[in-house]
Amino acid sequence: MRRNKRILLVSHCILNQNTVIETEARAEGAILSATEWAIKEGFGIVQLPCPEFTYLGLNRPSMTYEQYNTPEYRKHCREILAPVLSQAKEYLKNEYEMAGLLGIQSSPSCDPTRGIFIEELSALFVENGINLKTLWYLPNSNNPTFNSEEHNLK
Repeated sequence: MRRNKRILLVSHCILNQNTVIETEARAEGAILSATEWAIKEGFGIVQLPCPEFTYLGLNRPSMTYEQYNTPEYRKHCREILAPVLSQAKEYLKNEYEMAGLLGIQSSPSCDPTRGIFIEELSALFVENGINLKTLWYLPNSNNPTFNSEEHNLK
């Protein structure tokens, strides 16, 4: 079978709800509707690391964008993104497309329009000449139904 060479970056918790604060979990494991959508679209999936889990652990408190918006947390995000940047460069070197990003609406870290982690990922990609054109997001609700509405990244 021929590869389509389209790679989707996916927020960690979409594929593993076990890293989410217990009261915020939307599924027992992966969020099925988002996972099924990505597979049906034919994307290769790169699971991003969970910055909140790797920074404060599993039993962390619920925090806001403003609480995570510190130089230390931003540095941590960049450090754990180093392997992702290397993977992206390797894919691009071999004529793959970085198709976009799938994040979580209202997450202080992984909201594609206002999340600390995604801001740092976007900055790293821009600094390295990598263009992510499209984002998708899973709405922040107890109903884990995925909305595949596309938005262009600025």
